[in-house]
Amino acid sequence: MKLADIGNTPLVEVSGLLQNGNRLFSKCEYMNPSGSHKDRTYLYIINTMEQQGVIKKGMTLIDCSTGNGGAALAWVGREKGYKVVVFMPEGMTDERKRQILSFGAQIIETPKETFLMGAAIAAEKYRQSHRVGEVCFLDQSNTLLNKSAWHACGLEIVCDLQKQQVVPDFFICSIGTGGTFSGIADRLKREYKNIKTVGVEVDKSAPLYASRRGELFAHQPHNLMGMGAGMLSVNTVSELIDDVRVVEGHAAWGRMKTFIADYDFGIGPTCGANVLVCEEIARVVKDKNIITLFFDSAWKYKSRWEGNYPDYPEAQ
Repeated sequence: MKLADIGNTPLVEVSGLLQNGNRLFSKCEYMNPSGSHKDRTYLYIINTMEQQGVIKKGMTLIDCSTGNGGAALAWVGREKGYKVVVFMPEGMTDERKRQILSFGAQIIETPKETFLMGAAIAAEKYRQSHRVGEVCFLDQSNTLLNKSAWHACGLEIVCDLQKQQVVPDFFICSIGTGGTFSGIADRLKREYKNIKTVGVEVDKSAPLYASRRGELFAHQPHNLMGMGAGMLSVNTVSELIDDVRVVEGHAAWGRMKTFIADYDFGIGPTCGANVLVCEEIARVVKDKNIITLFFDSAWKYKSRWEGNYPDYPEAQ
């Protein structure tokens, strides 16, 4: 695999899944080299920061992640000549940790009680403990380069839809940092003025959903890693999100498994969350074209295949 293999993933129609004459198309981001959509994010961030003169080969790049971002950063960083350190909350899947280490990166685990916020604090302390120019904290949640990285994917979707002569009615996508959702939604809304965008959050950590309902938000542990970081990132552009739905974690895990059995797509549990909301909406509309994403690969979750994270008993 080469850096040039990142992106241009297929947009496939999942035939027969939705009722009422609705059609589902998904961008298969799990087919990127490290097995997730995060390859796009980090390649764009690193390329842009190199062009700006902010980073140069030989430096150490750091960031916090539950796994997909860490693996993508480790692989892209290695290919481009950087050392990488990933700050990761305790208790993430063995597969993700092994993958990060196999790419030559270092993992620093942070206390489970503080989840991703604790990892971000530890990463910033690490940066401060080194001389200027030695270490760069990429901070995917707080750089708008994250959102910008996804404009290209949005354009790919537009191009693929035009080739198939399909006009999309809905874009449905889970929200983590929000960069993926916002970057794609921005491009789709420019091209298709009537498209409705739907963000998906996990029920135990749904800050945008709570905000729109006028409710107080409190993060709780959950089992949909990659979603529900416990805060809203600057990459989550509320104006681009027409509606917000929530899913229960174990329901998403269960739908992932039945979907894999029925369709032979090797997708992860956040993809199951996307499928659930696509089906929910398809029950109340007719003859619509729905677009979603399959973020990452099922093999990254084999050691947690029941959807249980022992370090986070409250999530069970």
